Amino acid sequence: MDSAELSWALMRRELDEQPALLTGIAAALAEAAAPLRPTAGTVWAGGCGDSIFAAEALAPHFRAQGHSFRPASAAELLWDADIRPGDTVIGISISGSTRRTVDALRTARDREARTIAVTINADSALAQAADATLLLPYTPISRAIPHGFDYHVTLLALAALAGPLDGFDPGALLASATEPARADAARIAETLAEGARFFFLGSGGAARGTAAFAAAKMHEAGGLAAWSFEAENFCHGAQFMLTPGDYVGLFGTGGPADARTRALKPGLERLGATVGAAGFGAKDPHAGLRAALLGALHAQALCLAVAERRGLDVTDPARGSAAAEVQKDWFGWEA
Repeated sequence: MDSAELSWALMRRELDEQPALLTGIAAALAEAAAPLRPTAGTVWAGGCGDSIFAAEALAPHFRAQGHSFRPASAAELLWDADIRPGDTVIGISISGSTRRTVDALRTARDREARTIAVTINADSALAQAADATLLLPYTPISRAIPHGFDYHVTLLALAALAGPLDGFDPGALLASATEPARADAARIAETLAEGARFFFLGSGGAARGTAAFAAAKMHEAGGLAAWSFEAENFCHGAQFMLTPGDYVGLFGTGGPADARTRALKPGLERLGATVGAAGFGAKDPHAGLRAALLGALHAQALCLAVAERRGLDVTDPARGSAAAEVQKDWFGWEA
């Protein structure tokens, strides 16, 4: 088995194992998060990469639980956010070592905000910078591949901090949705041209967060050309980027903007795009969380299917360029 085939095997393992794991993880998170839940002030949450995308995707869930909620990147939390005494700032980093997120929590503490670290590492710099830590009760299957399972756990951690998850079983949800998602992704990958590019759209900030996560998975799969847009703004010029054969993924949140996003499908097909969709139709009290999980599953499955179809080693997205070395240089920059 060569390195590309090994990378696909790891992604398949994530898809296969996460439904059985997520039910227990969600229950453990609900218990651990209960005493940490914010009770006053504005709740800020975010970090870098998938962490900010997860915070954006969970915004409707926080607001449905009665919170004044602001998703923000680590840079925004550090340099721009109007964080005030009594607010809660949730910093997310699986490893706990993301420098800008650590800096953001330290600054938030200096502003007399309550700070919570979300990480797997109780001894990490992020945990040490926070007033409290919500430990993620799992071991990542792999940190070398595009992070799908990790992202699902992050969504559940944020949801548990927002409020009780009574009656919601993420494992059962993904158990019923995984095989259809994989079959749909394989069909899409089979029909796409080799040069097809990827666009992901969702109305409002929450679906835009899921769209950004999906685009990031295509970047991580091998530096593929992928973009994310707020669906309404896409209609104001970005549609001119489309060429016949491109792929457009539409994401919903279970909210009123979903109808507008779905209404774009005939026009996109008229422009020659292949169109997929996920996260639509949910109307229950956990609709925002349900939509975020299903949208992420769609992205995870599509990433794998395209990588297999194009022979991409997802553990080497730089593909021989200096991108990985440059990233290390950027990460070393001090605030």
